[in-house]
Amino acid sequence: MNIIDYIPVGRNNAVSRTELSIATGLEDRIIRDMIHKARGEVAILNMQDGRGYFLPDKNDPVEVALLYAYEKQETARKDSIEWSLNGVRRAIRDVQVNDQRTP
Repeated sequence: MNIIDYIPVGRNNAVSRTELSIATGLEDRIIRDMIHKARGEVAILNMQDGRGYFLPDKNDPVEVALLYAYEKQETARKDSIEWSLNGVRRAIRDVQVNDQRTP
């Protein structure tokens, strides 16, 4: 089963994970995993506005703009996660230095 077959083109046709779960008969966790894997090959957007998942219509200038907005949104999320890991990485380095001092 390919999750792409269940995700429509166009923001106005967006579907929720609940709808995808009903349509496919699969559990939410499996749907999330399938979307995550499929995103490596195709742009599946979710604009965090509650509308759900959709494939952008690359012939529609509004949806092309959404494609760029999604990339910006996800890059900001990645940068935020990267920043939050700085303290963890410092703590790991401190632990490693302390471990080297322990006989």
